[in-house]
Amino acid sequence: MSPATNSLQEPGYSFHYIRNHRLSAGVAPAGERGEEGMTEEPTKEKLNRSVLIALDGSRSAQQAVNYAVHITGFIPGLEFVLIEVLPATPPYLAEEAKTDGKMLTKLTKFHEINRERAMLNLEKARAHLIQHGVTPERIRIKTRPRVSGLAQDILSEAEHGFYDALIIGRRGLTRSQEFFMGSVSSQLVQHAANVPLWIVDGQVKKPRIMVAVDGSPTSLRAVDHVAFMLGSNPEAEIDFLHVVPKFVEYCPIDLEDHEKHWTEVDQDLELLEEEFRRDEKICLDDFYNRAVKILNQAGFSKERIHIEERETSVSVAKTIVKSAEDLECGTIVIGRRGMGKSSFLGKVSDRVVKRVEGLAVWMVS
Repeated sequence: MSPATNSLQEPGYSFHYIRNHRLSAGVAPAGERGEEGMTEEPTKEKLNRSVLIALDGSRSAQQAVNYAVHITGFIPGLEFVLIEVLPATPPYLAEEAKTDGKMLTKLTKFHEINRERAMLNLEKARAHLIQHGVTPERIRIKTRPRVSGLAQDILSEAEHGFYDALIIGRRGLTRSQEFFMGSVSSQLVQHAANVPLWIVDGQVKKPRIMVAVDGSPTSLRAVDHVAFMLGSNPEAEIDFLHVVPKFVEYCPIDLEDHEKHWTEVDQDLELLEEEFRRDEKICLDDFYNRAVKILNQAGFSKERIHIEERETSVSVAKTIVKSAEDLECGTIVIGRRGMGKSSFLGKVSDRVVKRVEGLAVWMVS
């Protein structure tokens, strides 16, 4: 599919949507509500950007907290809600506790121990944020019982709380720390469709942000997310990166279907390649006009917006990660779905997440 055949529109899902829904739902920022709910009616002026950090006491969870400290340097006034999902109740305990008083006592003790352990993790994370300059009123902590599974419960909190992003560490350490390992982190990456997911690997030190774009509506939503989060920073700069894909990667053709017509196929491919490049330029020019307009409306001047274009010699994902390193960026922003098979459709964004080291990835659906 040629890029120009996709009609690019303004983001159908603006991240200001989150702010408006939090207002209409009566959801105050972290610093304006307690565990029982709101203390005063929120206003657009008071409703700051708010992110959810999922914790479990592991090293990767600490990396997520460290990244939260890191981003306060370029997202002023950001508010944090720290959450830990409690371990599931063993089925045999729950069943026996219905008729056995001693088992009920054990079950109650089980819940108390787990909640105390979770609160220690959360208080440690809160203390770390305060130690690095985050004011206490911008931090709230909470535990949540496990109902549907770790990933589902985290996403439910993130979506129903109308947070602007969910921050997670990429890996856990041991089998007992299942929170961010394998299946759970994979589920979060695959199913976080209604909230941007910020995935942290290691210690992120560089403040610069790179937005990988392909001209698609999802890329425009990624730009909108960056504009929304960084709009209050008068010094923030944005690097756009467009990786020019090979035509055969973007629109693969099964040559086995045409083995009797090799000459015709070669000629067709040359014509298609020319059309592809021409249409891609038209698409990207239109995209950049719209993206710059979004950033301008958020307060970004043209001098703070930079555009980089690179050819891919290996793979799109490798080129994106290598470009971030070359440009000294600490954060990559990427859409989860683009245009065509070789765009940022699932596999590429997943590969970027797997390849990064010492970087964070903001994944926007």
